[in-house]
Amino acid sequence: MKTIVIFDFDYTIAKTKERIWIWSPRGFLSHQNKKYIPIHPSELAKYELADDEYIDDDSFKEFYDIDLNSIAVIEPIINFIKIHTQILSQNIEILSARPQCVKEKVLSVLQHNDIDISKVNYTGLANSSSQGKIDAIKKMIHKKNYQKMLIYEDNKSVIDLAKNCFSDNIICEFIEVKHERLSTNLIFYKG
Repeated sequence: MKTIVIFDFDYTIAKTKERIWIWSPRGFLSHQNKKYIPIHPSELAKYELADDEYIDDDSFKEFYDIDLNSIAVIEPIINFIKIHTQILSQNIEILSARPQCVKEKVLSVLQHNDIDISKVNYTGLANSSSQGKIDAIKKMIHKKNYQKMLIYEDNKSVIDLAKNCFSDNIICEFIEVKHERLSTNLIFYKG
């Protein structure tokens, strides 16, 4: 069965330190005389912008690079990548909200953890919307006529959208990477 295996990067493969900037008069940091509140990407879906707050392209400045000195890989996911690439000999897709320009750093993280990067394709969306990720997955599936899809993702809204969009057309399995205060839990769903 032709299978596509998709991994998110931030907080799925690795914990990263980069933040999204919410431009706000209540911000406690500033850039070019504009105040902002830095938030973690996992908080973006839950954050409700006030009437005087906004997000623009500059809100994602930190995502155009990866601080390799502060990154922490999520070992169970690294092990799953090894299973897919080395034992099952599958190619994997990394589909990230980050832009394409961080591809080499993402691949270096994997290579540093003994992943065969010849079996990895990185696609940077430069888009943090859940629907943007779903649209990219639809294109991947259509292009190669996959019959099965496996998604590793920390954003529950992406998983929920994928369940609604794909469950009739393709066999779907989802692994939600959920972070608690001191642990990482994996939750498995079938389409």
